[in-house]
Amino acid sequence: MRTIRYGFFGEDDAQRLFLHHYLSTLAEGSEWQFEVDTSFHLIGGTKSRVKALFDEACEIGLMQYQHDCFFIGLDLDDHAVDMFNDTMDEMQRRLKARDISAILLVPVQCIEHWLRYLQWHAENPHSTKNVTLETEERRTAKTKLYGSPKTSTRHSNPIVERTAVNMNINWLASRSTSFLAFHTQVKEYLLSQGLSL
Repeated sequence: MRTIRYGFFGEDDAQRLFLHHYLSTLAEGSEWQFEVDTSFHLIGGTKSRVKALFDEACEIGLMQYQHDCFFIGLDLDDHAVDMFNDTMDEMQRRLKARDISAILLVPVQCIEHWLRYLQWHAENPHSTKNVTLETEERRTAKTKLYGSPKTSTRHSNPIVERTAVNMNINWLASRSTSFLAFHTQVKEYLLSQGLSL
């Protein structure tokens, strides 16, 4: 079994937990697995901090901590396609300027929108309806997911865990363009390592 050590620098626990469950689900039945480096203690915590430091954090993870790969989590806070593309391009430019690469986890609006898709799918498992949830206002998405637009991580983390565990990756990729962009980066990384899904 090959273990891929990874680092993560993002906004919050919801992103970190989503990433963990995504990677665990993705690796099921394969000859490889992802393992987070728990000794890496650089924490983003806010959008502005992640935007300011993501390239430096990535470089530290890859060079000093010898991570095999690095994930950066940034909520877009917008659902416009051009804003998504511009943000992804800018982040990639900054990483390229340091001659490093990372996998960008950039949900349209916020991670709760990806989780809302999973929540909706769990509630409607046989529906083929192509719902659009990423245009939901952030407060609405968080309220539908957590029961309140603002909540403590003590309350939200178990909800994220329940919602993300054993996620249907292909279904989510078929519904969310921003998730598909993330999932495609992960698949490309695995292929570059000679690993298959």
